[in-house]
Amino acid sequence: MIEKLLHRLNALHQMDEPLIERVKELAQIVTYPKKTFLLKDGQVCDKACMVVKGLARAYYINEDRDITSRFMDEGFIITSWVSYYQQQPGDEYIEAMEDTTLACIRYNEIQQLYKEYPQFNIVGRKQTEYSLYLAEMRTRMLRKHTAEEKYNFFLEQHPNLINRVPLKHIATYLGMNEETLSRIRGKYRKTGK
Repeated sequence: MIEKLLHRLNALHQMDEPLIERVKELAQIVTYPKKTFLLKDGQVCDKACMVVKGLARAYYINEDRDITSRFMDEGFIITSWVSYYQQQPGDEYIEAMEDTTLACIRYNEIQQLYKEYPQFNIVGRKQTEYSLYLAEMRTRMLRKHTAEEKYNFFLEQHPNLINRVPLKHIATYLGMNEETLSRIRGKYRKTGK
């Protein structure tokens, strides 16, 4: 399972053997049952994890409603970026939506990797750039004018999640109510999309 993490990190930037061995030493493989909270409001996110197998959802509470901010499936890096960056309690929840296996490295260990292995800074920068790209794509999607465009975005960006995620969570991720999303999906079924 560590091999999947190494493959993901090497795809960002090729790591040399001493760094690979150090990552192997530090990474911890942890499996969480479905519905387990990986992080709760008020906790400090002190690690970054890659989803080896499974699915997690990040969300926050607004006016007694949970609003989905991210879905993270195989290959995605899970962390609560604001809490992780500041190393202070955040307001985000991260919950396993399926039995989920993660490869995790603690914040302090990642910082040490940056100091000891300059090439790991490139890995970190490229991951950060990718995360910023995803956040910007979602922001643009939320500003689009039609619900159909938002649903198309979801289908394009997350085609493997449509049958893995409850409709209510997809709706909050897309910034619409469940009834609107059901109506749009009904149109898609009639046209065979």
